[in-house]
Amino acid sequence: VNQKITINDAIKIIKENNYDVKIASYEVKKAEGQYIQTKFYQNPTLSVNYTGLVFGKNVVYDNGNTMLSIRVDQPFELGGKRENRIKSAFYQLQSVNYQKEDTTRNVILNFLSVYFQTLSDKSYYEYLKQDLDDYEKILQIQEKKQKAGFLSLIDYMKLQLYKNELENSKLQAESTYKKDLQEIKFYLNGNYEPASVNIEVKEPNLDDLIQKATEKRESIKALQEQLNSVEHQIKLIKAYSIPDVSLGVEYDSFGIQYKPGVGFGFSLNLPTFDKRKGDLITAMALKEQTLVVLSKEKDRIRKEISQAYEDYQVSKKIYNSYLEKKKVMDDLLERTKKAYSLGGISTLDFLDTLRTYKSFMNAYLQSYYQFLGSYLSLKILAGEDL
Repeated sequence: VNQKITINDAIKIIKENNYDVKIASYEVKKAEGQYIQTKFYQNPTLSVNYTGLVFGKNVVYDNGNTMLSIRVDQPFELGGKRENRIKSAFYQLQSVNYQKEDTTRNVILNFLSVYFQTLSDKSYYEYLKQDLDDYEKILQIQEKKQKAGFLSLIDYMKLQLYKNELENSKLQAESTYKKDLQEIKFYLNGNYEPASVNIEVKEPNLDDLIQKATEKRESIKALQEQLNSVEHQIKLIKAYSIPDVSLGVEYDSFGIQYKPGVGFGFSLNLPTFDKRKGDLITAMALKEQTLVVLSKEKDRIRKEISQAYEDYQVSKKIYNSYLEKKKVMDDLLERTKKAYSLGGISTLDFLDTLRTYKSFMNAYLQSYYQFLGSYLSLKILAGEDL
């Protein structure tokens, strides 16, 4: 049995159970691991040297003229390398977090389309079931008329054929609805069906939507954090022109006539040949590339919002058009049924009216849920809280 679920509850489940969101969550984990790794200092190096063993025939012995050295070296990075590496990884982590939220938003957008299409297909399927039940009652009456000689056999066969047409339409609608439920199951990782919706539509303003989107959309924030990460990556690469130092403590013991001694030492990693010039060129190009991508993303979002706003306006006009005709079509159907029951119109005209009304109801239901879906999609695209 499928459990009914509201849009808000479905969004909560998507954030926790959706496959794409889970995959994006692991990307965050990977970035978090890289950030933690940058905080550790380099490991010290322990070296032990012993000299003085004599190798004789089947014998290894100490000749007394020996040297023993034990040394521990600890490398230290200078020029702010460690700090810039940490900051670069931190901003990268922030960027990946925003990328995950952007992935979640895109999943929700796609889910909304499936959600409202499912509601539309379900409503049409339920309408066809009721329509078939009502038509069977009419058919029973017409069957009695045919047996009594008041309806021709040809007209009665036409009525029977339309019943088959309705049954086939119902089967097709049921199959479509079941496929929709499979899509819902894929997004939510469970057996659910959409609950009925009651959405208060507040007329949006295009300029406000675009401004809100450019301020709040996670894809833009992710690129901005990526820029911060690249800035510190550039500083890190430039810092490689500053030598690193390695400090060491050493214990030495020489022969049998010398007392052991303790000493200190240091070494410098001289950046004489490799100053990471190639890496710097790559990082600078990455920065410029990210700036271009950021500008492109802002323009893409403006275009996306404008197109979604246009879709919303069109869907609203289409729905209002069908809504105005709904009462007329209902009256036409009722008058046609009464007229046919009294013998005032032909069977062909009666069936033609039924087919017209059935097509109208399908289009009417589609327009209603498309209107609601386009409105919510516009809000999600504009950066509304998920």
